[in-house]
Amino acid sequence: MILRFFNYSVVLGLVVLIGIIGLKQDEKPQSIEVYVTVDWEGRSLDDEDIEAMQSFRQQFPYIPMLQLLNPAYFVRNHAYPARLAQTVQSTFLPIDTQGLHVHAWKSLTEYCGVAYQYSHSFADMDENCQKGDCGYTVSLEFAYTEQALTKLIACSNQILIDNGFNKSVHFRAGGWQLGPKLIAALEANDFTWDSSRIDADLLTTRWHEDSGMVTMLRQLHPNSTPLDQPYLLGKKLMEVPNNAALADYTSTKQIVTLFKSLIAEKKQVMVLGFHQETAADFLVNLEKAIPEMEAIAAAGNIRLVWVVQRQPT
Repeated sequence: MILRFFNYSVVLGLVVLIGIIGLKQDEKPQSIEVYVTVDWEGRSLDDEDIEAMQSFRQQFPYIPMLQLLNPAYFVRNHAYPARLAQTVQSTFLPIDTQGLHVHAWKSLTEYCGVAYQYSHSFADMDENCQKGDCGYTVSLEFAYTEQALTKLIACSNQILIDNGFNKSVHFRAGGWQLGPKLIAALEANDFTWDSSRIDADLLTTRWHEDSGMVTMLRQLHPNSTPLDQPYLLGKKLMEVPNNAALADYTSTKQIVTLFKSLIAEKKQVMVLGFHQETAADFLVNLEKAIPEMEAIAAAGNIRLVWVVQRQPT
């Protein structure tokens, strides 16, 4: 009787163990998709920044980028716009996707027939210039009407097309200044992807608590956190939050910590990146973080996907 009981217990234990093993084999491994974005601010195209990007592409040729271009480079009466386009494209790989990034530069608004507004600077700057160019820190959402933004977005997209780039359906607002008016303007122009939502706390490494940037973003994006994930923002506009900020604001250690936090919470999307205009100074933060992120994913049997976006035809 004791022997029979023992045999039955052993068999039952084996059945349970086999069931657990089978369950684990059927389970899908955890995965996380990482977007690497580039904000082209429209301010400058310095050799050192372009070279830093080219070096990054050589080091990580398998990582696609979402290149968010500012049309302001092409509206300042440069003698050789084709040369400017070639400089920009020298940082591209075939796996990249191109999108649109708009700051309300005076040169751009005037070119597009939109009345320039100089109030509502997110950097608390005087943007009422009489000579040269200004408007970089003017909030799109707080300074402009929906009608003006719709016209500005359409014109900006066309400028890029006229200079040999693709039509954009991906967008990020200058200074992350996205609100209801800009959302409506993007949808009117058939944009389907935006990454302008951000937790203002991620920027306090460089912006103080009482700055216009932090104050405006807390008003525009209340309750935002670094764990935010994609969601439908409008009728067809998908919001993919910039939940890991850009390398200007995050050290290598901070990037890796954000990555670990997303994995710990089983989140599936991380959006990080850098600015073209400061690539020579800050892209190194991302360069050093990538191997650490890949090692963490490998050690945890986590599938790390560097996201390739669909480019509209």
